[in-house]
Amino acid sequence: MDMPVHGFHYRRSRSAGGARTLRTAVSLAAAAAMLLAAACADTSGRQAHPARTPATGTPESTAATVTDCNGVKSVVDSPPKRVVVLTPSVLELMLWLGLGDRVAAVGQEPRPGSLPQRFSAQIARIPSLSGKYTAGSGYKPVPKEELLSADPDLVLGGFASNFEAAGAISQAELAGAGIPSYLALSTACKSAVTAPQTDFGLVRRDLENLGLIFGVPDRARQVIADMEQKVAAVKAKAGRLADAERPTVFPFEYDEGTATPYAPGNRQAVNAVIETAGGRNVFGDRNQAYTKVGWEEVVARDPQVILIVVYDKGDPAANEARFAEAEKFLTGNAALRGVRAVTERRFARLVYESASVGGVRNADAVVELAGQLHPAS
Repeated sequence: MDMPVHGFHYRRSRSAGGARTLRTAVSLAAAAAMLLAAACADTSGRQAHPARTPATGTPESTAATVTDCNGVKSVVDSPPKRVVVLTPSVLELMLWLGLGDRVAAVGQEPRPGSLPQRFSAQIARIPSLSGKYTAGSGYKPVPKEELLSADPDLVLGGFASNFEAAGAISQAELAGAGIPSYLALSTACKSAVTAPQTDFGLVRRDLENLGLIFGVPDRARQVIADMEQKVAAVKAKAGRLADAERPTVFPFEYDEGTATPYAPGNRQAVNAVIETAGGRNVFGDRNQAYTKVGWEEVVARDPQVILIVVYDKGDPAANEARFAEAEKFLTGNAALRGVRAVTERRFARLVYESASVGGVRNADAVVELAGQLHPAS
């Protein structure tokens, strides 16, 4: 029977795996229209009905509606138990929420070092649908048959390509098979980023939505509170800084190439990290996530600090070597000799996974960067 939910309908469908616990609340015909409406979605990204917390401490009995990056609304009947996660950043959110046991499979084995060491044992037990990680292989979409063979009751993605790349299964196709999906807001959701990123509101919204989906809103609130507590003192100090005391920072993602560097603009997570830590993104006037720039433009903007960002290797010594290699490149680049950051050797360091990807570790990145930008405070 079709049932109305906030102006939409969802159908209670069944599959070989039994009744699905999360129903897509948009028809396939409306999917394209919802994509266009995503930017106008409810700012909280969720609408919840009253929930009950049993004394046993088990997940709450939930009835809630959540909205994803593509504007797809889904209704939660009961917490999903077999989840396929297509993006490491979203897998990490699940792990921080204590939901690793709900992950039936990942799309591709995470790159070594890309997730916190504390979760290594859990990650090792999760099968990969696209095989082992291979250095330089890039993203491999999960073939439809492989994904469906995992019999998921929910599919989580972080990038549009998770559902739109050639060979991947789309959200509409999943809905047609009775399998709901959720495309995260905090990884790379253009429709959700309508203003400069100066805080971690999108991470918060994903945590809240996942908390509702899985019946663990208290856990989500605790993770959010822990993030806020970590950055509270830094934010207070940064709020007292005059503009002249906030150094200009060029976030240089070394592993993305050196010939023509990528400049993260104000639509990127690292912009929020820099701003919250008491700095100013030297390319913060760019209303983009990334844009390629020439070194001559970096020279013209003359950053006071260069924030070197490298992929986490999962090994402190390997990370140290990579940071040192990046510094050697910067100091040996004749075109950069007049840049204040290079002349004064003002280099800051962060790993990509905490600085440039929206997630729980953004709070740690803020604290680390603040200590490097303002060591005396």
